[in-house]
Amino acid sequence: MIDDRPPTIPIPGLAQLERLLEYSPLVGGYRLVGLADIRHRQDERMNARICRRALRLIPDERFVTVRGGEFFVGSVDFMVRQSPAGERQYVVLETNGGSNRGYSSLTVHDMDLVCNGYLEMLRFIESSSPLLVIGHPKMDAVLIERLYLAERLREEMVAQGLCKRAHITRLQDFRGIVPEGEGIIILDDYEVLLPALMGAGDRIIVNGHPVNAIIGDGVARRHYQMGRGERFDVVLANWSFAVTDDKYLTYRAVEMAADLLTPFNTSPIQFWRADTVDELIEICATQRANMDLIIKPFQGSGGAGVQPIDERSPIPIVVEESMGEFRQKFGAWRSPFPYTVCEKVEPQRAVWRESERNFDVRVYVSRDGDQLLPVGALFRIAREPHTGENRKHALVVNLSGYGGIDTERGLGVSAESLAITRLEEQDLARMFAAATVLLSYIAENYEAIQA
Repeated sequence: MIDDRPPTIPIPGLAQLERLLEYSPLVGGYRLVGLADIRHRQDERMNARICRRALRLIPDERFVTVRGGEFFVGSVDFMVRQSPAGERQYVVLETNGGSNRGYSSLTVHDMDLVCNGYLEMLRFIESSSPLLVIGHPKMDAVLIERLYLAERLREEMVAQGLCKRAHITRLQDFRGIVPEGEGIIILDDYEVLLPALMGAGDRIIVNGHPVNAIIGDGVARRHYQMGRGERFDVVLANWSFAVTDDKYLTYRAVEMAADLLTPFNTSPIQFWRADTVDELIEICATQRANMDLIIKPFQGSGGAGVQPIDERSPIPIVVEESMGEFRQKFGAWRSPFPYTVCEKVEPQRAVWRESERNFDVRVYVSRDGDQLLPVGALFRIAREPHTGENRKHALVVNLSGYGGIDTERGLGVSAESLAITRLEEQDLARMFAAATVLLSYIAENYEAIQA
């Protein structure tokens, strides 16, 4: 009898995974990175206290309720600034959906809470032989997060009685057959998965078999049908990807939800959309007389192509540099348009390594039943000090994109981090509450936000 089950990838626990990271170039051809150094800088008790405080700030649980299988996990990036009245304001820089990364920087307890949000997807699957697909970027340095999630899903599929056994495999080893009573989790990168994921009627098919769930809205936004707005009978983390992957629509969501977010000192910024090079240059030339600007390519760029514009900037040259940087990272086939142009926030800065630096706070949010809950946060410090000049490395706070992941610039929730960033627990509680309310609003209104 031929065994149609694909070979299972054995995945150890988190601690064992991280001990094996140093061997990753030998087996995968590139170096994987663990975020344990940041995790060890997290104060779990303080974080839990801030989460409780954030929930008390939310006046109605309906503001954080999600219906159906539309949304499961996400994060929101904030920058802090002073209002004209001297109060701290929390500015949303971007939102991230089911492909959000970096959550292994949280404590193991809080990392499991993020994973639990993905596990909520299982209750929307109606199949005794489920097929799940987990996507990740090519040469993903934090692949450990997807490996850990895949193992949690495999265990939970069996524990919930969704199937009797479950296997984790690569696409090349999947023959298109899922034996009755068994489950399959395909874990592979976007470039491998996308040509194989075909729309057929109302289903997504891979190697002739219907897919029940897809984790990674990076898969959906790149898909030739889902990326154009076509809807299929598949559980996706998350269907709101068109908003969370688009900075312009994220800023529009903040604007539309202003009444809900204002109690948390979160308010909209000014922003514009440019569909062509000429339009981008025109918007920058017109608006920079009123304020310094930031130009940002379409969808997630990891900081690639993000450039400041001020009154001295040679706009056509900066735009050309931005597009070149974007294409160098993603290839000539992927367009950076439409661009988002927004006001440059004058932020409150951290004092780190005896210099003032920009920073942001990424707040992670996860689903529990039909409610969204704040889980934890990651502080990211800019690579270079603020000097008063519009230098990109002093502006962008991404930990990746510089030949690896610079974990030294990542801070956890702790008294030390609050001292470095000159914040208080109440500041984090407001950002935690705002992130949770905003992502719930997007989950419930993403079609209206796009209209």
